[in-house]
Amino acid sequence: MDDFAQALQLCSMLAILFPIIVCILTINKGSLVIRLFLLFLVIGLSADLIMYILIEIDRRDLINVFYNFYSLSEAVFFIYLIKTNVKNSRLKKISNLLFFFTSLFWLSLQLVRFMYPIKGFYPSLIFDLYYEISFSFLAGFVLLEMVEKEDSVSDQPMFWIFLGIFFYCFCTFFIATFLNTELSQKLWFLHNIFNIITLGFYTVGLWKYYLFQKKNAILTLKQKK
Repeated sequence: MDDFAQALQLCSMLAILFPIIVCILTINKGSLVIRLFLLFLVIGLSADLIMYILIEIDRRDLINVFYNFYSLSEAVFFIYLIKTNVKNSRLKKISNLLFFFTSLFWLSLQLVRFMYPIKGFYPSLIFDLYYEISFSFLAGFVLLEMVEKEDSVSDQPMFWIFLGIFFYCFCTFFIATFLNTELSQKLWFLHNIFNIITLGFYTVGLWKYYLFQKKNAILTLKQKK
């Protein structure tokens, strides 16, 4: 790994600290979504650290194990956010169905890989393509709903969160197409760039949530006086 790629990977890994810090600022009075978001970010940081260490000690054979579990947690969290925010009744039913289907699909792929090992069969490739394509569509629809119903979507914390989900899923699904190939190693720097931008969107959304929470606290304090 050259110096640029290593520096970029390190920046991508450490960038997650920004949304984590903002989450911690709001955790005491934060909603369930914020608490789950913090858990999701901590899992992401842990997975990145573990995979970074595995690369450094030349144990790439174990990377897919941790990557598979992280993909599951990411997918479940994304579809949970989607199903709790989408307003369209038909898409809400689809989202609820996918919320239960996602874990079952992941488990089925792992069982197939374990019971019927086939050379060139990568469960993570199929699973990533499934949730990145389908969830990018659903996240895009949630964004469209927000734009149509809100006067100023840029002030809405969830707008930035869903913008991050849409951007990440839409931009990274083609990298998953080349997973476990030599080309994937050459394209991985793009994944790091996409990840940094996505974390930037998350940080903006969480910061706006923090400001919204702080404003409400001030108003409550004034009302008591």
